[in-house]
Parts: sequence; structure tokens; C-alpha cells
Amino acid sequence: MNFYTTNKPVIIGIDHGYGNIKTAHTCFKTGVAAYDKEPTFKSNLLIYEGRFYLIGEDHKEFLADKMMDEDYYILTLAAIGRELNIRQLSSARVHLAVGLPLT
Repeated sequence: MNFYTTNKPVIIGIDHGYGNIKTAHTCFKTGVAAYDKEPTFKSNLLIYEGRFYLIGEDHKEFLADKMMDEDYYILTLAAIGRELNIRQLSSARVHLAVGLPLT
């Protein structure tokens, strides 16, 4: 039986670094570029709530409190999408394993 086709939740660990987002199988830059219209280049494209996001275009500037930056939510969705794609899943019950801020 394929592990990824069971009804068990998929556990995805995400490291929200300042320069890169890292998962068990991927690593990509923290840059996010948002567009209202579909961009010409669609590599690393995330579509969420009618907006288009190019992921990994650049690194974000240092931010002490990442929870106040909505780009990190978009980056989390991108990390989940990449991990599900590797597992050849289009939907799943996902449990996130992520770090929390020190404060």
C-alpha cells in the first residue's frame, strides 16, 4: 500500500527561514511577488483567492515578527503545495509541524 494514498494525515514540516523556506523535500527563496492578472511566466505560480503569486523571485528583508507579514502565509501555502505535489496528491488532511516565535 502506498503511504501517501491512505486516509492518514500528511505531516509537513516547514522551516520559515529569513532567506529560504525549507521542507523535507524542497527549499526555495522567501520572495513573493503578487499580481492581479496572470503573469506571463508561470513557473512557481500560486493562485490564491483570485490573486497570482510568483514564489521564490527574491529574498525578503529581515523581519523580526514573521507572523505580522502575510507573505509568510502565502509561502506556507506554497510549501504545502510543493510537498503535496511531490506526494502526487491534489488534496489531503494536512498537519503542519512548524516552529513558533521565541516571544
